[in-house]
Amino acid sequence: MALPWHISLEAISNLKEKEQPIEPSQLLHYCNLNIHKNPCEELQSGLMCEIGMNNKEPTVIQRLIASGMTVARLNLRDLEPDASAQLIQSIRQAVCNYSAELDYVYPLALIVDVRGPDIITGDLKGGARTMIELVQDQTIRLTTDAGWRECGTVDCLFVGYDHLTDLQPCDIIFIDSLTSGKIKLSVLAVGDDSIECTVINGGTIGAKMTVRISKVPHDAENNTKKTRERFDSLSSDSSQQPFEYMEDQIAWAVAYDIDGVLVPNAQAPQDIRHVRHILSEKGKHILVFACIDSVVGLDNIDILLSEADGIYVDKCILSTDLPVEKIFIAQKVILAKCNYAGKPCICKAVINEQIPNLCVNDIGNLVLDGADVLSLELHYDSPLKKFSPSFDAVRMAEHCIAAAAVICRQAERIIWQPKTYGNIRLMQNSLEDPSKAVCISAVELAMRSRAVVIICLTSSGRTAKILSHAKPTCPIVAVTRLCHTARQLRFWRGIRAMHYFEDAKSTWISEVESRIHSALDYCKAKRVVRAGDAYVIVTSLRRGVGYCDSVRLLYASARDTIFVE
Repeated sequence: MALPWHISLEAISNLKEKEQPIEPSQLLHYCNLNIHKNPCEELQSGLMCEIGMNNKEPTVIQRLIASGMTVARLNLRDLEPDASAQLIQSIRQAVCNYSAELDYVYPLALIVDVRGPDIITGDLKGGARTMIELVQDQTIRLTTDAGWRECGTVDCLFVGYDHLTDLQPCDIIFIDSLTSGKIKLSVLAVGDDSIECTVINGGTIGAKMTVRISKVPHDAENNTKKTRERFDSLSSDSSQQPFEYMEDQIAWAVAYDIDGVLVPNAQAPQDIRHVRHILSEKGKHILVFACIDSVVGLDNIDILLSEADGIYVDKCILSTDLPVEKIFIAQKVILAKCNYAGKPCICKAVINEQIPNLCVNDIGNLVLDGADVLSLELHYDSPLKKFSPSFDAVRMAEHCIAAAAVICRQAERIIWQPKTYGNIRLMQNSLEDPSKAVCISAVELAMRSRAVVIICLTSSGRTAKILSHAKPTCPIVAVTRLCHTARQLRFWRGIRAMHYFEDAKSTWISEVESRIHSALDYCKAKRVVRAGDAYVIVTSLRRGVGYCDSVRLLYASARDTIFVE
């Protein structure tokens, strides 16, 4: 059946600009870049922003979405259950309003931070307002003896951590400081209920300061049975429980259909398995991201990638355990391993009101290194409020997101394609999986025909993820009937998920053509496809096959698409 947007090869017009050939080396590629060329029209990377009490109104969230936000992040540890439920309601109301303006469903992914109680010090001897100064090269004892819980001194502090004596000499401990920076301690000796430490970096502390012990692998499977019982008791009425433990937060995430969870300070596969065990059958579709916060997690990045669905990196947190001069190396290692494995990587990026060159370079390099999603840290309590009463923090946040999107589009334009296209050769090691073989053929066809888009029909999103792993030179439009699949595909770079919700057709061929019709309308509205452009379609010829088994190369016409029954 010939559809109206199919045209013959002879009718293809030469409306497209003359494309520059791919240079044989990265050096020549950068030498021949045109600084005046416009950025990519469509953003391929994702932008993640935290939604909290400062930006909880649906109108504010809608403005952030319009500026380019694709993933919303919630920190449950700092919120009450009722407040978290209100935030979810506001986010979904904003998505509904924005989708109504666009005339199609906008898939906004939701991800939450889950973490247990913080490790903190006890009270000080002089009362709640007492402060003590820890001086460099001073010796201090940290103890788990409850007798020191309310009478800490400069010589001895209580730390509420049962595994404190599992530390080894030369291990590092960080304590939050009331002054700039963090207090850094090194373990000298380990006793029965205490450890002797020397102060490497000093500072001022008060009562109940947060302690970070990164180099002790924690036992995530100690209380599996107890955790399972707690989760079952919370599932029925999670809104009435405080978010004190990780189990509470995960139970809430399952109840509210969250798309992903961030596991803090993941160090071993047991940490990821522990979270998946809590998610159980009800939450098996939720993505689990491992946060690399320590050297132990960085050393175990390969086995963590095999267990987790993706990786999250905050360079500021990682720098407390890794020398600052090695952070850029860790960034390249983590991103390269994620790209090799085909797993998404979320990287923290800071962008402020002035957008200095440092922030621009950081965002651009993250995109060039292969980050899938950038987690933007937006500051709503700006010091500019003191000098300008009319300062609009939300408007400034919009400006920062829009600026980050432009930087990403500029960086995506100058990526040297052979560097990323090499992933296809990595995937050719084993082709017994039919989906992988078909997707590799589709990417190869798209590259040789200079296709502007790859349209794939998917239910679970697996086909689109394999296509993204192969790093095609054009964007991927994934058409799916499942809403959570469309939202979760936001974590993979280069995928534009489209939630298709029309009535099912009588035959599978009609259903496929209807979905392609909707995808082409979407691409034309987004100016991704123009007359004469080639595009590749990856579909299945039969219903319920379980994988895509058909690849087609077609060309777009100038006429509007109409469905032919």
